[in-house]
Amino acid sequence: MADDTAALQAWLKAGGSRLSNGTYRITSGLTMAGDNRTLFTENAKIVADGVGITALTVTGNGSRVSVYVDGKNKASYGVRVTGASAIIENGRYENFYSTTGPARGIDVATSGGIIIRNNMIRSVISVGDATLGNGNGASRGIMLNARRAATAASLISGNIIRNIMGEEGDAIQLLFFDGTANPFNAGNVTISDNQILNVSRRFIKVQASNVAVERNKLYFDLATPPANPSTAIDVIRSEYVKVVGNEVGPNLLGPCIAVNGVSAVPIRGIEIRDNILRQKDTKSAIIIYLNWTTSPIVQGNTVYGGRVAVSIVSSTKAVVQGNPRYRGT
Repeated sequence: MADDTAALQAWLKAGGSRLSNGTYRITSGLTMAGDNRTLFTENAKIVADGVGITALTVTGNGSRVSVYVDGKNKASYGVRVTGASAIIENGRYENFYSTTGPARGIDVATSGGIIIRNNMIRSVISVGDATLGNGNGASRGIMLNARRAATAASLISGNIIRNIMGEEGDAIQLLFFDGTANPFNAGNVTISDNQILNVSRRFIKVQASNVAVERNKLYFDLATPPANPSTAIDVIRSEYVKVVGNEVGPNLLGPCIAVNGVSAVPIRGIEIRDNILRQKDTKSAIIIYLNWTTSPIVQGNTVYGGRVAVSIVSSTKAVVQGNPRYRGT
């Protein structure tokens, strides 16, 4: 019940690294500065009991963080990382909420590489202001962004993500953009082996080149469609992206996989292979959709239900082979 903010911040400033056995309440955000720091909650939980706060900001390079943060449906962000070469693993981030601003479980702003693995992220909600694309209402389970091309590789793997909802709820988003690049800058990111259940807009949104999306399992069990559905895996103006071995269950979003370039710069290096993609027979949906691409490969995907298995428009030299389609989900 006591406010532990000042005590915890002083402890972090003095080099504290392991928080044990208890529930610690904070009313404003904590900051962990300095390179090569570690922070673990061992049988402990941080309750972020302040409206709109970021529970923990990590600014140094080479940090290692494994924490349990409950945003209590008041805090907007769980952990925010701005340093390079961090490892965020084996943590739990839940109950983050914003009325008009964005909400995040794990938010990372670096081009210097990061590993985000084996975390539980659930219940991240941003209500929004009924204007799509302006940042308000953007809830994300994991967000990785940078204002330039990556200088080191990143990995987002083995995370369990549940219920990323609100106006624009995406479980995982990459955005590597310097303000002018078309296609988007290189992210050098692998998104693999994550399990995601329920989003209000997208499961995975890729706005970065040089990305692999592999072996993720994406499911949806809501009975009613969200207000602003998009695509399960959405690749936007990004080159050399491989979408391989993923499983997408029937959902109330749009296509299972969509890739969109622009007429001025058709995108290259797209591979969509060996995915299992399911949709209800009654849903009038395109399962795999490509627009403004050159030499894409669509091969070995198994498609259930939907209206059209593969649709490729405004593209050249496409290779489409061995994509069986079945009725029934």
